[in-house]
Amino acid sequence: MSTSDNCGCCAGVTPLTPVDATQPPGQPTLALRVGTHGRFRQSMLADLADEPALEAFTTRADDDPAIALLDSWAAVLDVLSFYQERIGNENYLRTATERRSVLELARAIGYELRPGVAASTWLSFTLETALGAPLETRIDIGTRAQSVPGQDEKAQTFETLEAVDAKARWNALPVLAREAVAPRMGLRTIYLAGTATRLQAGDALLIVGDERAKDPGNENWDFRRVSRLREVLPADPNDPKDIGYTVVTLDHGLGKPWHGVNPARANPRCYALRARAHLFGHNAPDWRAMPANLRATYLGLADDARPPISQHPEWPGFTLADISDPPAGTASGSGLLGQYYRGKGFREPILSRTDATVNFNWSTGTPDPAVPADQFSVRWSGWVQAPTSGQFNFFVTADDGLRLWIDGVLIIDFWIDQGFIERSGSARLQADHKHDIRLEYYENAGAAACKLEWSGPGVSRAIIPATRLYPRDVNTVHLDASYPKWLAGGWAVLSIPNYEEVYRIQSTEDDARANFTVSATATRLTLSGENLRNTFNNHVRSTTAFGQSEPLDWATRPLSGFVQGHLIDLADYEPDLPVGRWLALSGLVLADVPANTKALNRLKKDDPLAAIRLARDRKTADLEFEDFSRLTVEVAPAAEIVRIQHNDSSNGRTQLLLESDLTHTYLPSTVRLNANLAPASAGDSKQMRIQPEPLGSGDGSRSLQRFALRQGPLTYITAPTPSGTASTLDIRVDGLLWQEAPRFTAPGPTERAYTVKLDENGSATVQFGDGAHGTRLPTGSGNVEARYRVGLGTAGNVKAEQISMLLTRPPGLKAVSNPVAASGGTDAEAGDEARRNAPLRVRTLDRIVSLRDFEDFAAAFTGIGKAQAVWLWDGERRMVHLSVAGTDGAPLDPNGALYRNLLAAIDSARPPHQPLRVSPCHDLCFGLTAGLWVAPDYEAEKVLAAAGQALESAFGFAARAFGQPVTGSEVLAALQGVAGVIGADLDRLVQVEAGLTVRTSSGPDGSIPARTARWQDGKLQPADLLLLDSAAVTLTERTS
Repeated sequence: MSTSDNCGCCAGVTPLTPVDATQPPGQPTLALRVGTHGRFRQSMLADLADEPALEAFTTRADDDPAIALLDSWAAVLDVLSFYQERIGNENYLRTATERRSVLELARAIGYELRPGVAASTWLSFTLETALGAPLETRIDIGTRAQSVPGQDEKAQTFETLEAVDAKARWNALPVLAREAVAPRMGLRTIYLAGTATRLQAGDALLIVGDERAKDPGNENWDFRRVSRLREVLPADPNDPKDIGYTVVTLDHGLGKPWHGVNPARANPRCYALRARAHLFGHNAPDWRAMPANLRATYLGLADDARPPISQHPEWPGFTLADISDPPAGTASGSGLLGQYYRGKGFREPILSRTDATVNFNWSTGTPDPAVPADQFSVRWSGWVQAPTSGQFNFFVTADDGLRLWIDGVLIIDFWIDQGFIERSGSARLQADHKHDIRLEYYENAGAAACKLEWSGPGVSRAIIPATRLYPRDVNTVHLDASYPKWLAGGWAVLSIPNYEEVYRIQSTEDDARANFTVSATATRLTLSGENLRNTFNNHVRSTTAFGQSEPLDWATRPLSGFVQGHLIDLADYEPDLPVGRWLALSGLVLADVPANTKALNRLKKDDPLAAIRLARDRKTADLEFEDFSRLTVEVAPAAEIVRIQHNDSSNGRTQLLLESDLTHTYLPSTVRLNANLAPASAGDSKQMRIQPEPLGSGDGSRSLQRFALRQGPLTYITAPTPSGTASTLDIRVDGLLWQEAPRFTAPGPTERAYTVKLDENGSATVQFGDGAHGTRLPTGSGNVEARYRVGLGTAGNVKAEQISMLLTRPPGLKAVSNPVAASGGTDAEAGDEARRNAPLRVRTLDRIVSLRDFEDFAAAFTGIGKAQAVWLWDGERRMVHLSVAGTDGAPLDPNGALYRNLLAAIDSARPPHQPLRVSPCHDLCFGLTAGLWVAPDYEAEKVLAAAGQALESAFGFAARAFGQPVTGSEVLAALQGVAGVIGADLDRLVQVEAGLTVRTSSGPDGSIPARTARWQDGKLQPADLLLLDSAAVTLTERTS
């Protein structure tokens, strides 16, 4: 019979040590303990039974002295094995937890833990502008300023890193926020200075320039009516220079596109034509309605004559020329005004000219190509002056009809078809007087001829010479009343339907006029211009005169677009802004909120603005458009640092070309540029700026002398070195400057060099050479001195405008501020960071060859938290694109010191022929809504808080990679891994920008995408970094 012994109950006590020490790969800690107290105690108890000599020792009572001794040794072994495991983990970079262990392990491969970096920023200085204050001042290196601490913060001291020459006028340079709207073809809206233009709808405006003033035949002018207007009050009522402006909409656009005539361009001016008048005689009775006997009397005929209306459709002499006054006594004769008409009735004018004499025989021809051979008529008018006084005979020989008036008296009247026949009449003339003369002639058919002769005392019969004939003054018009405000030198416009002409007033005079049964005191205008006789002579009734010209100053309008891109037009002339100068640009931008969408769309379409009015709190602004609409927008302050690549001040205005495009788009009227800008970093030189700190005395007999710095932490600043840092320490021995070496073995035996070592607490020790690696210190008393700055870390990353206290005041310096937030400040490298970065430096060896090297070099650079390098095709060539993010996701300013130094360090380590583009990553944020079922034994509030922390850890900066999307399964895994969570339900994932949801994905199968760097829409797009926005997370407890 056999028995089975498989339960182990009869096996007794067996040894439990040593524990198997085999380690799975990739573990964060090593399990090196060979046993614990319980295991050691059980193993020793098992060994007691294996000794034959102890067979009789069967007790296992805890109070037995022998068992108590074993228990004591088990406790000793437990302690020893615990520390054995701890020491074993400290021997490896992956598993070490002590900073000293990580420090020494990294040094074993030539890597020093990064000491941290002081934050860097830009300080913009404001100079005094009071009378007597210096216009310029020098801001030296080391000029100090301090921040105003917020809640639970300490004041941070910043010192400038470069010297700058500052000028008072560079405190706040305005950009061109308003533009002059020059007259141009089709322009319907003009801007006039002030709000007291006294214009109304329907008023007349004249826009004329030097072209017309110098050349009466120039057509570059415009006469327009006011269609509507809008007065824009001053934006700042307390500013005496701000008088507002008036937006005037014209009845139609400027220029004459159908004739290709442009508006005035040379010094264009705008005039309000305040007065409107008619010409003298415009209100004369209708000739056709006059009784026949009155018409006969006016024509010099017998009272019982009945002249046909067809011969005189209007008052005889009813023209500008006939109404004009005789020329001055000193004037020279030149002939008579000849007006040629189609037909017999003087209704259809063809030609107007001055004929020296009336002595024509056209036969079957024509006076002018424009005049027909038959069926035309001519009216010659003007004045005649005899050489002597007495009775003069006038002879007119014509084929066909003719009539002659002297001083309004008809002395010859044969208005019939006839052959070439002479007719005569007489009138008394005075030698010192110019007598009115009018000769009318018509040609019906056949030959055409007409000549005018005279004879009188001392004058034989002859053609009346040109020297005795004076044409009607074509430069004179008489208005219908007295207009004392129509002044010489002003402008006047004469208008008939479908035609206007502009004239310069040469002189004005009031005189009494009586004609056409009308009498009045009329203003006589002597005009300079063209087409007065040709166009307006026969339009006494229909001509309207506009005058009393009053100049109106032009105003400017607000720029409709944004300040953006890489070109900036300054409002002032600044030719001495040097190339390479850094500028602080600040202003207001339209906030990225839904309420601004409509305004943004209109501004992108360049809809013209009439005014921009900021609210007192500068959080909102009213945009007033030229179409009288108004939109209220939310605005936010923004600022950035830019650099001048080129200054173009060639045309009396300054335009700046920047090295890169602006990050934001600004409202022009809010933008200011400060050119008194200097780079600065956190850290205080304390009293060492005045007197160096004595470190000790050199001893030439000793090697490797060491001195500890008395203050700390030593300030390191970002620099274009492989590590990305440089210390602010300056060591002088006997007054000579010594140089810091990167490692002990680097300097030669004669080089004046030292190394700096930081212990695990950040305290700095300076070590000098031994004669083989760096020369020894010369012997002297107190001859080793140091200057350095103290302070670094993230505490220096102060907000924009937080630095406002001047600790150093050069003459004329008034204020200081930091227009952009300080950035780049990092604390001393922690163990996790060192574990990641130490191998990177070994892989690159401070040079860049492969694609991976670009990524490793950038990731090891102090201040850079992540980097990703990819090959891209930019449309023309293959290139390396490097996306980078700051430590812990801190934003990278493309014009900041950290970013610029990274580029410089990469350039010094890479092949120069390799195309490269470095870009800050594109930050994306997501949120979520989820419900959790909490175990009954747990407090729901604490579980929900722990779940939020788990999400922040799983989807925070350290845990995510560039181009890594977020899936619903990842979120559920993170939530269900929280202690106390027995179930999770993901409702939705959302992508958020500026607090707004831009993408939604519902359910556990949803996801939010992220992409690596790419060539898209003709541009290089950096990699996306998708992180959790804790403010957009909603976690609730589910109970059913």
